[in-house]
Amino acid sequence: MSNLNEEVSIKLVGKLTLLMPFLQEKLNLQLEVKRTIDETLYNYEIQSRCTDLVASDIEEKAQIYLACKKLEGLSEKTIKNYTLFLIKLDKFFTKPCSTISTMDLRMFLAVMSKGKQASTTNGYVTMLKGFFGWLHGEEYILNNPAYRLKQTKVPRVIQEPYKAENLERLREACITEREKALFEVLDSTACRISEIDNIRLEDINWQERSIKVTGKGNKERIVYFSTKAKLHMQGYLSIREGESKYLFISERGSHEHIKVRALQLILAKIKDRAGIDERVHCHKFRRTQATRLLNSGMRIEGVQGILGHTTPSTTQIYAQLSSENLRNEYRKLVV
Repeated sequence: MSNLNEEVSIKLVGKLTLLMPFLQEKLNLQLEVKRTIDETLYNYEIQSRCTDLVASDIEEKAQIYLACKKLEGLSEKTIKNYTLFLIKLDKFFTKPCSTISTMDLRMFLAVMSKGKQASTTNGYVTMLKGFFGWLHGEEYILNNPAYRLKQTKVPRVIQEPYKAENLERLREACITEREKALFEVLDSTACRISEIDNIRLEDINWQERSIKVTGKGNKERIVYFSTKAKLHMQGYLSIREGESKYLFISERGSHEHIKVRALQLILAKIKDRAGIDERVHCHKFRRTQATRLLNSGMRIEGVQGILGHTTPSTTQIYAQLSSENLRNEYRKLVV
């Protein structure tokens, strides 16, 4: 079906919703109405009498929006995700941003979210709210069609840290100094894998056992590493081939600094050798260290600083008090 057919279909659903307000709260029924309209229009090719209203200006506005987001310090990965999403938005609509309605966006979400998890759909809603909220704030549009979009409630799943036994199996499965250094840095610093990828030698303070890392939004923070990590890092540096300003480098070719995917593959090899069933990934080291620090008595604000989170609520998702610590905390406050 052509873009114009799709546009007419969406507009018809919008008109019917105005005539029959009960449709407003019944998205499934709206989609059923749209499917019926789509089937009816299937054998027809719709043409517009007014071509100047058909052109989309999403691409033009998106470029300005993304430029503003770069100035705000959003990471390259976030900018890339926004770019890909706005390209899909531009392909879906063939009309100016000022004519896009809430119903249009709901239909767009219905198409985009087919077969996706609720958390993914919520991500789309967040990006739509961000883009159209910016358009409204900059007075490109009079009304914000994304304002009334609702996010889906996602059941909160408690993510478990590594089991102590499995953590030791992973440690024993490390063979090379590079593997041992990577493991101990992951275990003690609670860094993101992308932060470890970019550790430079000049950012390491060996005396204080600390590293200056750059996290999301290009925000710098100080993380700390263990004595084991220090010994294996220095051991790795003493035997590695090739010169580089980065800590972890490739063992082949020009010995350039290692990429995130390569670090993940190293971790996968360690997991295979350890022979454990538990899922092994870098973020789980962050969760494990956060839980360890919290259970050792560190305040949530301190753990938040170590992880580089903007709000304590994000930290609470990563870290969880053990049942024993919860009992002790309760007894401190309640007689």
